[in-house]
Amino acid sequence: MLLYHGSNVEVNAPRVDCGRAKVDFGPGFYLTTLADQAEKWARQRAGENQVRGIVSVFDFEDSDQLFHKSFDGYSEDWLMFVVENRRSDFPVVRYGYDVISGNIADDKVVRVINDFIERLQQGRVDEVQIAATLRDLTYQDANDQYCFATEKALRFLKFQRSYEV
Repeated sequence: MLLYHGSNVEVNAPRVDCGRAKVDFGPGFYLTTLADQAEKWARQRAGENQVRGIVSVFDFEDSDQLFHKSFDGYSEDWLMFVVENRRSDFPVVRYGYDVISGNIADDKVVRVINDFIERLQQGRVDEVQIAATLRDLTYQDANDQYCFATEKALRFLKFQRSYEV
């Protein structure tokens, strides 16, 4: 399977310790199956740094040697996992996964997630609120992300090429 990473530099030797900590699936090396999504990320990173955008392309051969958590769409399981990883008052959630995949909390989704976190911190979350949050998430654009969370997982990624956007 081809996976794409958008940045302002070519990444031919990825690392799990270079990203931000409080993101959807915790720290790791993030990719997507969607080239246009990676190109968008690359343009955003390039704009922040006033340089060019680069998409690095990798081949991923999944293996039963990897402990993989896969979320199917926006679900309560996905929501709580993302919330736990994004909350500043929680330690990063790892659960020992090598690779985590599922939907991304893009700018639109982040607003919904942040509202949910605020309610959660105020003790105002119940099953109705969870259902309403999930309903709000169903209207977001299709997307995906893969977080390679361990050095072991990175060994199953093979750099193919990169291109400028």
